[in-house]
Amino acid sequence: MSSTSVVLSGFAGGIVGLLTAWPAYRFSVAWGEPPLAACATCGSGITTWVRLKHRCAGCDTASAVHPVWTAIAGATAFALLAWAMPASLLLLACLYLAGLGLLMSVIDLKVQRLPDPLMLTTFVGTAVLLTLHALSTGTWPEYARGWLGGVALLLAYLVFALLPGAPMGLGDVKLAGVLGLVLGYFGWPAVVFGAILPFLVNGPFAVIALIRRGRKARSPFGPALLIGWLVAVVLAAYQAS
Repeated sequence: MSSTSVVLSGFAGGIVGLLTAWPAYRFSVAWGEPPLAACATCGSGITTWVRLKHRCAGCDTASAVHPVWTAIAGATAFALLAWAMPASLLLLACLYLAGLGLLMSVIDLKVQRLPDPLMLTTFVGTAVLLTLHALSTGTWPEYARGWLGGVALLLAYLVFALLPGAPMGLGDVKLAGVLGLVLGYFGWPAVVFGAILPFLVNGPFAVIALIRRGRKARSPFGPALLIGWLVAVVLAAYQAS
């Protein structure tokens, strides 16, 4: 893709990142709890989902990750994907997955969970865009391989998650299955690389958590899954271009 398109995609990713911090704060609740409707410090009501500031309007307490960091992450992810891939519905599927993945990563970092409603939205949107891409390009073998890749990663991570002391939960298993849909579209080497790389990414953070909090410490695995997916997709798309 042209440099102008890469810059525009990066700008769009930055906007998505800016708008991610506040919804991530509202979704960062325990399992089964509704999104936050009031500030945890002063009790001020929260009614909006779009807010650029990361401090409570009532007490000025920092309540969310700083939007600058999510903007940088979104811009980087979108620019890399646009640089590696031509404009297509497949690229749109990757951008969609990256945008919602950023939102879920922030939530996972804050409360170590991946909300099912967001996971379902991510899966449905990605599956629809991949189907439309296959319809428009006739890449049905790649489409079928995508579903096989998703099932393969889902089952592989499920087996691993059931092992004693595994550093992941069922939310990570579901996310791995969704990521596998796209990885499979690019080929089995991308699936394998996307399956292994998250463990390498998560390793240093797991060691730090172990040192700071002891043997029962857990570090969120969702961000590592998404970073591994991003690297695998960018490399596979670049080699194919």
